[in-house]
Amino acid sequence: MNDQPQRGRGYDRRLGVRLLTLLSGGPQPLGSLVRSAEGAYPTDVLAKLKALEREGKTKELDDNTWAATSSRIRRVMIPAVTSEWHYADDSGFPEPHPLDFDWRFSRRTLIRLNRKLNTARSRKTAVLGAPTLFRYLRDHHKSAHLYDRNEQIVSFLRNSQYLDITDCDLFSYSGQDQFDCVIADPPWYLAHYRAFIEAARQMLVPEKTLLLSVLPPLTRPSAQTDRAKVVKFAFERGFDLIKEDSGFLEYASPPFELEALRSEGFHAPNWRSGDLFTFALANRKVSPYKFEEREDEKPWRTFTLDRTIVKIKWGGAQVFGKFAFEAVSETHDFRLRSVSLRSPPRSKINLWTSRNIALRVTRPDIVCTALQLISKGYSSEQTFSAVSEADHLGPVEVDKLRNLLDLLIKDSKKYDGF
Repeated sequence: MNDQPQRGRGYDRRLGVRLLTLLSGGPQPLGSLVRSAEGAYPTDVLAKLKALEREGKTKELDDNTWAATSSRIRRVMIPAVTSEWHYADDSGFPEPHPLDFDWRFSRRTLIRLNRKLNTARSRKTAVLGAPTLFRYLRDHHKSAHLYDRNEQIVSFLRNSQYLDITDCDLFSYSGQDQFDCVIADPPWYLAHYRAFIEAARQMLVPEKTLLLSVLPPLTRPSAQTDRAKVVKFAFERGFDLIKEDSGFLEYASPPFELEALRSEGFHAPNWRSGDLFTFALANRKVSPYKFEEREDEKPWRTFTLDRTIVKIKWGGAQVFGKFAFEAVSETHDFRLRSVSLRSPPRSKINLWTSRNIALRVTRPDIVCTALQLISKGYSSEQTFSAVSEADHLGPVEVDKLRNLLDLLIKDSKKYDGF
């Protein structure tokens, strides 16, 4: 057993066809195959290549390069791809956290989207859920307005004097703002797509443009069906699909994803891409829309260690019992192998960091108190002493708390340049 969601046979077959098609033109490095695998997770790509090898359909050459046995194996010159584990974000933003579905566009994508707006001659652009794009557009003198519900992101931007921001949940958006272009990068789940598309409909002037990030066909087993549902829902809300740009959007791999892959011994930075769908808002009537209610979200409290974001699930009620912590991963690793919503261990987590340390702690209240003290400038020893006295911790519990905080603090300092 492992943390990763199971794949169906139909998905497995489609992935195999895609890989053999890619290899039909000659050998390719694993990294190139991953980037061209239409959203398939890197470990799934490697597992399928090995399965095809056992079937006699592929062969691993030297230098982590793969070839199809049915094609003529010839050497091809392929540019080297950087494969650092360093998170290449020097923007100063708080680190992305998996609970926020926070994947951010690469710099190359920011440039491409800016050029697309230049071509479209958009005068007033709404940006939904893409804060780094918003800042890039403002820095390049575009009239852009951000709609986002991430408190850490909104605070960071406002403190940096980026003020054209509406802090809101698009699941309940109702406003009078009018734009001639909306760029939306929702989490790749249908409920989020519906909320973002309806918000875009309310914001757009008729006959103007929605640029929507769409999950590639092999992102998950249901991706093809989900893509069709997105287009159908958009049409029902008055949007006509004008153009599909496959692989137009490139994402910078966040630390939590890098760590998930590293736990598998895998190098694949900036492997994730998205398709860009261009819609035009037609001038036709649509039925009234009732926004969906979000499922009750558990109260996650947020703390910062350097740039690492630590989230603790605790509602404030008094908690009893001895302090302890454990890994939720079925491999007993402190990091998850998959951050997917379908990953079974997710429901057990009540401490999760932006570096993908995922734990179950028996006393989340104690961890919250300790992190609050550290944020106020208390030393580790002062923190242990204060918490131990307040919560009557025994020596064994103090040692466990010390081990946990040491783990979090050391991990927050791991990457050079942060």
